[in-house]
Amino acid sequence: MPLYEQVELLCQKILMQGKQEAEKIVSQARGKADQMLAAEEARGREAVRRAGEELRAQALLTARNLVDRAALESKRRIAEAKETLLEEIFKLGMERLQAFRYKSDYPAWLRSLLLKALQELTGESLRILANPEEAQWLISELLTKVGQETGAHLELELDAEVPPGGFIAVRKDGRMRLDQTFQGIINRQRERLRSEIAQRLWESQ
Repeated sequence: MPLYEQVELLCQKILMQGKQEAEKIVSQARGKADQMLAAEEARGREAVRRAGEELRAQALLTARNLVDRAALESKRRIAEAKETLLEEIFKLGMERLQAFRYKSDYPAWLRSLLLKALQELTGESLRILANPEEAQWLISELLTKVGQETGAHLELELDAEVPPGGFIAVRKDGRMRLDQTFQGIINRQRERLRSEIAQRLWESQ
């Protein structure tokens, strides 16, 4: 075989082998590309699935938070409404107590409080602090009469800072005092009264 034919055959063989190798490389590259594409698509689907779950979880959490906040707000408003009503009841009670000052029984009630103050403070001399409005009921005749009955000396001092209705008794040495004003009596009984009123108003709830 002539040399040029041998060279031609060799070139054709080399070209064929190169083409086969190129096709092999391309096929491998395509296979890898397809694998990479499938993997990325799978990752994408997983990311979408996770994002959907996170969105659903976030939406559920948001909804629960909204419900919880609404429930708390409702409880707060109910509590405020109840507190407002209780304050109105105490206000009405105080108005009725103030009206009691103009009843015929009020002087006798003051006398009983004076006797109680002398008993609790165990003093032979008491200062009776009262609002100037009380001067028309805490008259010297009443104080003198109580003093004669108990052997104690009662001295009236008018003070505009003392709430009207009742008085504040102070032992002469200043170590003990008893607030017998309407406001003081209510303050001492406030929590018990609140509990009783609330129970009567909302015991069925």
